[in-house]
Amino acid sequence: MRVLLNTSNAIVGLVLISGVMMNTAHAVAPNCMKPTLDAASEGRRAYMRLNCYSCHSIGAHGGTMGPSLIDKADDVGEVVPSGSDAGMPAFKNYLCPNDLANLRAYIQLLGTGTEPTFTDWWVPFPTR
Repeated sequence: MRVLLNTSNAIVGLVLISGVMMNTAHAVAPNCMKPTLDAASEGRRAYMRLNCYSCHSIGAHGGTMGPSLIDKADDVGEVVPSGSDAGMPAFKNYLCPNDLANLRAYIQLLGTGTEPTFTDWWVPFPTR
């Protein structure tokens, strides 16, 4: 079940995922920034901005609701915009133009020790 209301620039609503009602009030229409980082770091920026960590954990190794994203880079183009029957909501309305390619670049680095780890995604040049 999804209830989404667009109020000014914020999306407010509830999404029922795996029997748990999640508040999506933290999701906002994309405020696309001019890229300042390499593709993988811009992917980390999108991962944080889209709140992917709330289900997949801060390091994308799997969380309480979402699976690990290690070795899942090829799934990004289909699953992120459209969602999945397993409970992931669609993010097509929240994506900036290069988010999918950047997310793929970030997810390809997961588990290598070279993936960006910053959390302050809104800063033009966040520290790794």
